[in-house]
Amino acid sequence: MKAGLSLLVAAVLVAAPFLTGGYELQVLMVALLYVTLTTGLNLVSGYAGQFSFAQGAFYGIGGYTTAIMGRDLGTGFWINLPAGIVVTGLFGLLLGIPALRLKGHFLAIVTIAFQTIVYLGLIQWSGFTGGQNGILVPPIGAVSLFGATLFDITGLTAHYWLTLVFAVVAVWVAWRLVHSRLGREWVAVKDDETLAGAIGLDTTRAKLTAFVASAAFAGAAGVLNAHVMRGVTPDDFTIWISCTVVAMMVVGGRGTFLGPIIGAVLLTILPELTGSFAQYKLFLFGVLLVVIIIALPEGLVGRWRKSREARA
Repeated sequence: MKAGLSLLVAAVLVAAPFLTGGYELQVLMVALLYVTLTTGLNLVSGYAGQFSFAQGAFYGIGGYTTAIMGRDLGTGFWINLPAGIVVTGLFGLLLGIPALRLKGHFLAIVTIAFQTIVYLGLIQWSGFTGGQNGILVPPIGAVSLFGATLFDITGLTAHYWLTLVFAVVAVWVAWRLVHSRLGREWVAVKDDETLAGAIGLDTTRAKLTAFVASAAFAGAAGVLNAHVMRGVTPDDFTIWISCTVVAMMVVGGRGTFLGPIIGAVLLTILPELTGSFAQYKLFLFGVLLVVIIIALPEGLVGRWRKSREARA
């Protein structure tokens, strides 16, 4: 069943550029970007159990890294991408340090404060970030090898293929991390940090690496988004982005692998199907989140997993 569903999803994604219009393709691109963001957040919040509302800030740091490097250094996407991942990873490390002492809602408050600081910094440091006007970012352009152009990434379809590849790679990397020794350490810390430390696990390393990995995912998505959207502004990376990503993770099922992916796709596409009610997206998100927390606290995938285990 899983294999059949995976093939169906793959077929839909591959066929999308040939069967849909430009608007639908843009919605799918946004959904794929959210898949990367939510998958990254799930590593630190779902598997390591560290509450974070800072994914939007890391998303913005990645976007502004490529924008500022391109403006001041003249570098392109393929150089800015690893730079954006490294920079956001370092910020994730800095944010992870308070996680060594704080837990639960105290840690959540710190991450909200970090999100706010980053947003205000993008606005106030106008000489460096462009302030409210933001920074224009050129398209990715031609990809060459030994002077020969292999392909050109400028149009909507080309950006869609690149975003799809990014999401697939992000999901694959997350899968490898979750099923590695490090991933098992994250789960052990979430289940019982005291016991994990007592049996010899380095809980400090586990929590810090979770924050770094989560930030790196968001940074990569931010770099790609900046080039796809041809620019960055502070309002693209507000606390609402972080709240949306958290909602996607919770609705889909935090601590499950497929849950955040399903949540990201569902909460991206659902508002587009509500017609005139799309303007109430945040309200709908709030209502849906409350309903899920009350009725399905383990999320959609978590409830499905429990039902399957009960029938077995």
